[in-house]
Amino acid sequence: MRKTLLRNPENLKMNFVLVGVAGVGKTTLGGFAAETLKMSFMDMDLSLEAAEETDIDGLVKRYGDTGLDHKLILFFQKQILNKDHTIFAASARVLSQKFFWAIVKQNAITIHLQGKPLEVYMRQDMWLGERKITQEEKSEKRIKDSFYDYYKWLIKYCKKADHTVRIVGNIQTDTETLCKAIEKIMSADDTMKKDVSD
Repeated sequence: MRKTLLRNPENLKMNFVLVGVAGVGKTTLGGFAAETLKMSFMDMDLSLEAAEETDIDGLVKRYGDTGLDHKLILFFQKQILNKDHTIFAASARVLSQKFFWAIVKQNAITIHLQGKPLEVYMRQDMWLGERKITQEEKSEKRIKDSFYDYYKWLIKYCKKADHTVRIVGNIQTDTETLCKAIEKIMSADDTMKKDVSD
C-alpha cells in the first residue's frame, strides 16, 4: 500500500472512496466491508439512480454522457461533504475527471481495488444494446480487446489512489483484505490526527 496523501488537517472525517474498473467489486466488497466495520456505505451510481428515479441509461438520455459525469460528481461532492465513516463506491465513469480527484483528496482516503484483468473481464456483466453478452461471446477477440483497451485506459487514473488493495476474486477473502487495509489506515490516521492536535 502507498502512503496516504496528506489531507486537509482540519478535515477530521474518516471516509473512504473505492476506485477501480467497472466490475472489479467496488459495490459488493464496499458493502460487505462497511457492514463488517460498522460504517455507512454509498454507491455513487445507485444513489444517483435512486435520487433521479431512473437507471444510468435513463440518466444518459436525460443529461448526455458529459452532463451525467458532471451530475455524478456534483452529487458525490454533496454527499461526501455531509458524511463521516462512510465507504463510497466511485463510479468508474468519473475517474478520469480532475474535479473528482480534487474532491476526494480533500475529503476522503482513496483505495484502488485492483484485480487481474481477465478475472474482472469474466465477472463483469457486459451488454450489447439491451442484450447481455454471453460467456461464450466474451471469448471473441474483438470483445476481449475492447475490454483490455478500457482497462489500460482507466487503470492509469486509478493509480492516483492513496492505497491499492489487490483482490483475488473471492468475496470473503477480498472483504477481509479490504477490512484489514481500512483498519490499518484508520489506525494510522488516528495517529496523524493526534499529531495535528498536539
